[in-house]
Amino acid sequence: MRNYCILFIVFCAVLFSCKKGTQGRNGTDGTDGVNGKNSLIDFVAEPAGTNCANGGYKVLSGIDQNGNGTLDAGEVQVTKYLCNGTNGNGGTGSNGKNSLISFVTEGAGANCSSGGYKVMSGVDTNGNNVLDDSEVQSTKYICNGDEGRVSLVSVVAEAAGANCASGGFKVTTGLDMNRNNILDNSEVQGTQYICNAAGGTGTNGYNSLVDVVPEPIGTNCAGGGTRINYGMDMNRNNVLDQAEISKVSYLCNANRVYAAVVSQQGTGAPIGIPLVNNLGVTVSWSRTAAGKYTGAISPAVNPSKTLVLSNNTNVTTVLNSNGTAITLENVCSTTPTTTFCDNFVNVTVGLLVVD
Repeated sequence: MRNYCILFIVFCAVLFSCKKGTQGRNGTDGTDGVNGKNSLIDFVAEPAGTNCANGGYKVLSGIDQNGNGTLDAGEVQVTKYLCNGTNGNGGTGSNGKNSLISFVTEGAGANCSSGGYKVMSGVDTNGNNVLDDSEVQSTKYICNGDEGRVSLVSVVAEAAGANCASGGFKVTTGLDMNRNNILDNSEVQGTQYICNAAGGTGTNGYNSLVDVVPEPIGTNCAGGGTRINYGMDMNRNNVLDQAEISKVSYLCNANRVYAAVVSQQGTGAPIGIPLVNNLGVTVSWSRTAAGKYTGAISPAVNPSKTLVLSNNTNVTTVLNSNGTAITLENVCSTTPTTTFCDNFVNVTVGLLVVD
C-alpha cells in the first residue's frame, strides 16, 4: 500500500503543475493478476577440483515450477561456476583477484519472455573494479513473471560465525506480496549464504561489497525501483561507504505513466498535448455530446492495474472495463440538476499503470 501512496503523490505533483484543483473520481480497482513463477538461484560451495582449481561456488538457476520456494534438482536449468583466484605466496604475496557481479536490465525476448535482468559475474583480472566483457565467466537471467508479484532480492553483510566462518553475504529472495518494494521478513521464501574464502598465506585481497537500496520515482526509474551500489571495501569495515562506490545499477519497476493537457472549444473534439508518455499509448479524443467526450486508448491498458486521474474538480474521468477508452465529462452546474458544458482549457488527464 505504501508504494501505491508514493506513486500517487508523485503522479499528482505532475498533474497539478498545470492547473490547481482536487483530484477527479478514480475508476474502480480490479483484482490482481495470477502470480508468475519465480526464477530461483542457488549458491553451493564448490571444493577445489576439476571445476575450480582453488574452490569457489556452483551457481544453479531455474524456474520454481512447483512453487515451493526451493530450487529442486529437477528444476535446475543452468549450472555455472564462480571460482576463487589463486592465493598469493607467503607474506610478500600480491592481493588476490576480486570477484565482481553486474546486473543489467534484460528486455522482453528470447532470454526472458516478459523481461527481467541479466546477471554477469567473473574475476576482475585487470584490477580496474569493473567487470569488463572479457572477464565475464557466468551469465544468468532472472526473469519477470507474467502479471505476477515482483520478485525481490536482499543482500546484506553476514558476520563471521556459524553460517560463514570468514563472513560474507546473506541473500534472501521472495515475492513482494504487499507491493511496498521492500522484502519484509514475512515475504522471504529463500535464504542463501555467499561466504568469503578462508585466508591464504598471501596478503588478503579487498572484498567486493554490494549495497541494495530503494530508488524513488525519478530520472533513474520512472516507476521507482532498486539501486544497486558496487565497490571495494577499501577500509575493511564490511560496509560499502559512499567513497567506495565504483559502479551503480538500477532495477526499475515497470510502473508506466501517460499524462496530457486536454482543451476543448465549441463543438469540436478535445485536443490533447502529451506531457509524459512512457506508457507507449495514444489517446484520440472525440465529442459525443455537450460536455461529454471519449478518449480512445491504443493499445488498450490493463484496467485492473490502471488509474485514470484529472486535476480539475469540474471534470470526471472514468476508464472503461476493457481498458480501451477514457470517458470525460465537464460539469458546469449541479443545480437544480447536473448540466454538462463544452469549452474547457488545460485540463490534465493521466493514466498510471502499476504492474
